[in-house]
Amino acid sequence: MASPYLSLLETLRQHCELPEFPDPLPSNLLNLELKDGPTITINFNEETQYVEIFSPIGTYDPKNELEVLKRIAQANFLWAATAGGTLSARPEEQTVYFAYQTPISALEADDFIHLVEKFVDVVQQWQQILEKIEKEGTLGEVVPS
Repeated sequence: MASPYLSLLETLRQHCELPEFPDPLPSNLLNLELKDGPTITINFNEETQYVEIFSPIGTYDPKNELEVLKRIAQANFLWAATAGGTLSARPEEQTVYFAYQTPISALEADDFIHLVEKFVDVVQQWQQILEKIEKEGTLGEVVPS
């Protein structure tokens, strides 16, 4: 496993006051379950030398699929509402995901911490957007509880 990646993870661990990670890590893939927040996965792809971060945002009702896909397309256009990441949907499971990747060579410790914090912020914002779509339905009408 790449030493720069381990250094980045250790910096993040210390910053977030997380318990020590297993040594050695069983893989390049690390799942972080944030208290009162999303679960994010951080991976180091040795082949591409990219750090990849991804997270499920939530699920949606199939009747809202067109609205969800429309919002994703609008947000992804020139990264208008994704802070440089990519939103995607898996219609076969009605799940929305958020992902980001960057070359490990472009990351310093503070940059990595900022990247992860920004990633979590975007995931939480999109969880709220998805919840609103589910609540209002596809036509913007409030669906009775």
